[in-house]
Amino acid sequence: MAWEGGSLEDIRTPETSKPQRRVGIRWNYKRIAVALAVVIFAVSLIGYGTYSLAKLIFAGSGPKSVAEKPVKVAAAVYAAPSSTTTTTEPKHIKYTVKEGDSYYLIALEYSTTIEEIKKLNRVSDDDNDLKIGMVLKVPVKELPPEEAAKAQVQDETAASAGQPAMKASAKELFKGPVDKKRVALTFDAGEASEATPRILDALKDAKVKGTFFLTGKWIEENAELTKKIVSEGHSVGNHSYSHVDFTKQTDNEIVYQLSKADELLMSLTKTSMKPIFRPPYGARDGRVLRVAARAGYTSIYWTVDSLDWKQGMKPEQVKNRTLAGLTNGSVVLMHCGSSQTAEILPGLIKDIESRGYELVTVPQLFEQ
Repeated sequence: MAWEGGSLEDIRTPETSKPQRRVGIRWNYKRIAVALAVVIFAVSLIGYGTYSLAKLIFAGSGPKSVAEKPVKVAAAVYAAPSSTTTTTEPKHIKYTVKEGDSYYLIALEYSTTIEEIKKLNRVSDDDNDLKIGMVLKVPVKELPPEEAAKAQVQDETAASAGQPAMKASAKELFKGPVDKKRVALTFDAGEASEATPRILDALKDAKVKGTFFLTGKWIEENAELTKKIVSEGHSVGNHSYSHVDFTKQTDNEIVYQLSKADELLMSLTKTSMKPIFRPPYGARDGRVLRVAARAGYTSIYWTVDSLDWKQGMKPEQVKNRTLAGLTNGSVVLMHCGSSQTAEILPGLIKDIESRGYELVTVPQLFEQ
């Protein structure tokens, strides 16, 4: 049978008319890859098995493990501590709680914190838990010898004639001995001075000496009053130059404030304020007290705040508050510029003395 035109391409089926894929060849490549993976896995398995078997066979010939033969530790390592072994308890002193104490004042006195006292004694910081006669461990830090020497500087001038000398210290004083019926009246001079002449007259008439804490600026503005305070035999303490918060000042700034005020008094009266000072606003912390001590001063706080500075306080209220707070060794806070204090002072002095108290200066109150 003869072809009737056309070509071989014309009689291909639809499938054969398409380009042919090399399915068989690609299938062979996959088989080869799988075979290689199987061979690699088998070799690895055989190698690991051989290593494990060798380890098992030869393990007994090596050194024994710690678990099989415990290492003996010298008995001395675990021996109980000897009687001379020191503990990690911080250096401390034993402090006997006195009347008027609080955790804050104790911590401030020894330049530590309430938290450290509480931790060392395993107690709460509730002041109601303090009992007179109670013994507390109070952490203390020793100063280097040179700083300790500076912190115990003697009063260089024995300020007013006949006044007992005091030592500078980082230990703040706020109450005198309780075995003596003595009270100290103190007067802070910050800005106002109008009431000061009347206060001085009341003290002079009663033959009583007070303690005046003066700022440098007050001295500059009230030179004659300053001279009168000194000439009449009153004690003078440092109250800074410009009445700034010492806790917000650098060490050098604190020293400057104290030195500047003292220089002004010295140039005017030939008398030094050392060794007593009262921080403005009563603001102080351990650092302030240490810096002041190195500068030759001891902080004098107060036991009774008369509140003569508070707006709205009437003279009789100031007087009654002061009398109500008096105890042996009290330090009373008043102010040179208070008209209430000037008004009540003559009667207040009489009432204090009628109760058997002797009115003295701060140095006399704390004399040894």
